[in-house]
Amino acid sequence: MPETPSNIRRSVAIRHPVWSSYGPQVTSGVVDFMRSHESWRLVTENRSYGEMEVVHIDRDWHGDGLILFRASEEELEAFRKRGQAVVLLSTEGPDLGYPRVVPDNARAGAMAAEHLIECAVPHFAFLARGETFYREAEFAPGLRRYARERLAGFRTKLGEYGCEPTVHYLKGRPLWKPQTWREVETEVMAFLDLLPKPCGLFVVDDSLGAVALRAADRLGIRVPQDLAVIGFGDDSAYCFATFPALSSIVYPGREAGRMAAELLSRQMKGEALPPGRTEIPLQSMVLRESSDTLAIADPEIRELVRQIRLRAPREALQVAELEQLTPLSMTTIKARFSTQLGHGPKQEIQRVRLRHLQQLLADQERSLADIARTMQFASAHELSRFFLAEGGERPSDFRKKLADAAAAGPEKRRGVIFDMDGTLFDTEPLYCEAFRRAYALQGGKLTKEEYFRELMGATNDAIESYLAAKAPPGFDAPRFSKDWRAAWKAIIGGKRLKPLPGVKDLLERLCEWGVPLALASSSDMEDIALCLEAAGLAGYFLVRAAGDEVTEGKPAPDVYLLACRRLGVEPGDCVAIEDSRRGVASALAAGMQVVWATDLPDVSAARVHKTKTLAELSEGFWEEMLAGKAAIKAP
Repeated sequence: MPETPSNIRRSVAIRHPVWSSYGPQVTSGVVDFMRSHESWRLVTENRSYGEMEVVHIDRDWHGDGLILFRASEEELEAFRKRGQAVVLLSTEGPDLGYPRVVPDNARAGAMAAEHLIECAVPHFAFLARGETFYREAEFAPGLRRYARERLAGFRTKLGEYGCEPTVHYLKGRPLWKPQTWREVETEVMAFLDLLPKPCGLFVVDDSLGAVALRAADRLGIRVPQDLAVIGFGDDSAYCFATFPALSSIVYPGREAGRMAAELLSRQMKGEALPPGRTEIPLQSMVLRESSDTLAIADPEIRELVRQIRLRAPREALQVAELEQLTPLSMTTIKARFSTQLGHGPKQEIQRVRLRHLQQLLADQERSLADIARTMQFASAHELSRFFLAEGGERPSDFRKKLADAAAAGPEKRRGVIFDMDGTLFDTEPLYCEAFRRAYALQGGKLTKEEYFRELMGATNDAIESYLAAKAPPGFDAPRFSKDWRAAWKAIIGGKRLKPLPGVKDLLERLCEWGVPLALASSSDMEDIALCLEAAGLAGYFLVRAAGDEVTEGKPAPDVYLLACRRLGVEPGDCVAIEDSRRGVASALAAGMQVVWATDLPDVSAARVHKTKTLAELSEGFWEEMLAGKAAIKAP
């Protein structure tokens, strides 16, 4: 984008959905950046009922840059053609290579686990939407990636304590229908009713957390005694919409706004940013009644812990002062603390003060002296000694780590692109049968052996051309094209396709890791949609490239190059998963590494890893592959 003269302010749009309260926080962060760098003319959507001009921010908005929660592929294509800068604030939906600024979802899960472990509950659960259906393309309907990423952090942290959560993903429903909320609440009630009690529940965000609390109330489940609940976002519209009020991990909206503004400014000044995402560190949570009463069986110790958590962040609370709050002796207090929490009252005080101190240190502009006064340390030096002893590092090092993480910019990301037929599910025999039926109607002969030898992995156009070239005299090609498609639809109609071994587990794992996914198939786009729906995999593949969209099908690289372009990841940073020789050749020609799932005889090829099924590949293999460290050997 050409440089704008210094006396002309750039026009920047900020768009957040009305159902999210994060918009004002993000805008505040953008304004923080403007105050110290450059002045922009900010534009937000408004429908002020006649008092101001109605503003819509969509594909036809002509300005210099946009900060968007999510966007449709059509909108992003329009912005890119006009050379507009864009930053996205959600993990969901397409990005076409534009940068994203998102919260550290894995850390959110870990923080939720740490808090629920502190509640001393014996069981844990996770609740999220599996996918979400919107009518508006800019809201990115489909499978929810952030949910998988938060679950990954939650599960990993619980695993450190030898615990495994019960997980439930809600069924996708059309959110615009009047009765949807009743269906959602009923499904949530059924899940909560079956949970072992007492249980600690991490709900993926505050809006669903409010649903969970209402469902618990309808069931007569005591919160937090039987069900301690924590959400994400600290959205007051939801956190206080129920009683008890919902505990929540704070969304770093202001920090996200500042980072988004910085990345947008760099784009508008002509810098080409690498595709990827910047993760904003999470530092704080707000504990409310839904989890903060503690599931501690001993009522005297539960009350002392409550007092510690209320007073220790602001007072230099001493262990001896606890005796004044209870009739128990100090010996009894220490013994009961050890029984209920696994540590003594002094360790609990220090843990609470350390956690609060970390939250205050996250504000880089606040001095150590000011924080010391707030927390009643004798001096900044005493604060530093405490932090080093309890946290293992100096406050300056802790702050530098936070600053470095915030300023790191987009992480380089690696994507995975799947072939469809024969890789996700075995539809090749169905295609073979459809072509054979239609060919036989005009006297042609096609054996299964010939189809799998010559045509597997080819585009529909290539198959039609091949068969027309060897057809009997009088062959009607347009009729054949119509007949085989009719036969295909008759075969696939009503059939439930079963994913091949390892496919569903791999897709879930990649989503939890935040890996961009796409599909590159020789099939037509209409057939792709039909098959993915029949297999229940449509939500995983929002980015798709089809054989009828490219000039040359596999083994030419066109369809893989199109998928990479739509995914916003360079081919050299992508792994293709294939089952056919044509597909392997296509991915290699595009410059990608390849996982070849086949038991066919093969020839040696660089950058190819052969496996019989995806189920054979370990989690460690994929971690190395996506880190660019896997040793790919010729088969």
